[in-house]
Amino acid sequence: MTTDKANEDRERELLAYLRGEMTKEEAASFRARIAADELYAERLEELLLGSGGEEERETDVLSEETQRAILRRSKWRHRLGNAAYTVAISLLVGAVLIFTNGWIGWYLYEDAYRVARDMVHFTQPGLTVGSSGSQIGFLYGEITMELREQVGRDDQNAGTFSISHVFSIISAKPAWTDGLRKERLFFLFPLSADDREESAIRRNPAWNTLEKLPEGTVAQLAVSFDRLLTHDEYYALFSGYDLDTTWFAVDTGQERNHPDAAEGSLLLSAGDVWGYAERELDYGEAPIQAHGEGERRARAYLAEMEYLAGQERLTNAIGERLVTARNRLRIEERCRYLQQNGVRLYGAVVTGPVKELLKLRQEPSITAAFVGRIDWWNWDRPSASGQRTSP
Repeated sequence: MTTDKANEDRERELLAYLRGEMTKEEAASFRARIAADELYAERLEELLLGSGGEEERETDVLSEETQRAILRRSKWRHRLGNAAYTVAISLLVGAVLIFTNGWIGWYLYEDAYRVARDMVHFTQPGLTVGSSGSQIGFLYGEITMELREQVGRDDQNAGTFSISHVFSIISAKPAWTDGLRKERLFFLFPLSADDREESAIRRNPAWNTLEKLPEGTVAQLAVSFDRLLTHDEYYALFSGYDLDTTWFAVDTGQERNHPDAAEGSLLLSAGDVWGYAERELDYGEAPIQAHGEGERRARAYLAEMEYLAGQERLTNAIGERLVTARNRLRIEERCRYLQQNGVRLYGAVVTGPVKELLKLRQEPSITAAFVGRIDWWNWDRPSASGQRTSP
């Protein structure tokens, strides 16, 4: 009833306006109300256009010019209203897309960066991730990280590793310095009892190379052992040498399934070997001992492998550019094996003065040795150093 009464009142006022029955002040006030009330404006337009039945004759009271003015105001009012609505919707959609893109980009950045770091540290002997940069665009993001390797006490550039995503499609690509990655660090997996003749073939070339280098040089050396070692056994073996350990080769249970294992001798390098960069794990807030705390190291490595298993899609997308096609990731299988058998080592990358590396020749448990990069002496830290970029 209230609505019907309001409609009757509106109709009566409109007709009085159209008939010219209002005073000048009432008409001015009523025109302001028409401009503010869409229902008044629409009904007035119907009356002026002749859709009001018998009442259309009442429009003759207004002049043709006044009618056109009222119609123009009504049309422009609708046009401006529609334009404002369209702009508001566009701004809202744009804001939502920008927020969504930023949220997705940041979410992917956190996990993609961590997975990429792990895959470099776990599958590339001697390499670590240095500085990194990122850019996030509209539904697009890219992370570029520097790859470095320690030779002596200095870190040297080895290339870059880039990860990009468009929507949720991930791609990754390494770019090596000078366009080429020379594989020099190899590990002999202990499949069977030590064969002394075979061991000499795998060891002697490295010792001969180191003997020919001058005393003022440092180098990398990949060494393999005749059995699987715990961290504590490894550090007990190397405690008497002035060397830095940069990478461990770890038995993850998949090595025995390698196609070359059937031949009785399994030599692995980047893309086939799994392990971790010794200083790049998250050991928590408390510092870790330089030599020791084997259980804590093993727990940190296993925890990070379990994280990779939980990021299967990202790990596969990023890792496929770092491992060989014949050596699939199989993160879950590796995790289960490590959980059941513990973290055991069969090789390591060490670096230091060449004369100190040569002392390892006396260790009978070393079954293979391969020399990596060589550099001038940098074992002693200078009292001051720096660098300057070109302007």
